[in-house]
Amino acid sequence: MRIHKLLVAGALLPFGALAQDLDYTFVELSYLDTELDAGPVDLGGDGLGLTGSLSVTDSVFLFANYQTQDYEFGIDGTSYDLGAGMRFGLKPQLDLVGELAWVNYKVETALGDADDDGLGIGVGLRGRVHDSFELQGGFRYVDLEDSDTFLSLAGRWYFTRTVAAGFGLSFNDDVTGWNLGLRAEFGN
Repeated sequence: MRIHKLLVAGALLPFGALAQDLDYTFVELSYLDTELDAGPVDLGGDGLGLTGSLSVTDSVFLFANYQTQDYEFGIDGTSYDLGAGMRFGLKPQLDLVGELAWVNYKVETALGDADDDGLGIGVGLRGRVHDSFELQGGFRYVDLEDSDTFLSLAGRWYFTRTVAAGFGLSFNDDVTGWNLGLRAEFGN
């Protein structure tokens, strides 16, 4: 039901035909900040993320994400995704995007390590609201030992045709995170 509302709302936004297409070939470096609700204790952490995407056809792209974060109490976390996605043009400068990925999470503590992998499935909208401003939002389901569904929202300001600064939020019942990033695009 939520996805349906998101799609309808996105289709009604005033996206117009602009000079630049959405680009799916890019590299993005981000600063990450995350708060985890770990039962009786909340853990805060920060780190770096690196994301890359390569457009294979007009509709298909491949992507990879890597994140590393240091949390309180000497806990370190790393994750990476490898996957493929498809974009469907709903309107000029508005795409419905679907992704399927293999995901891996690793946590290292003084008491031992934990490692888990599984599948991630995502769906969302991405669109330009102005020549220099882009919005993106969606849902992502990650199926590991415990499954989770995340909501994410992001915006990017293009200060040149191919370079953008961005801000993003992602959250669910147990995790709240934000990021600041710098993206360089190579496809347009």
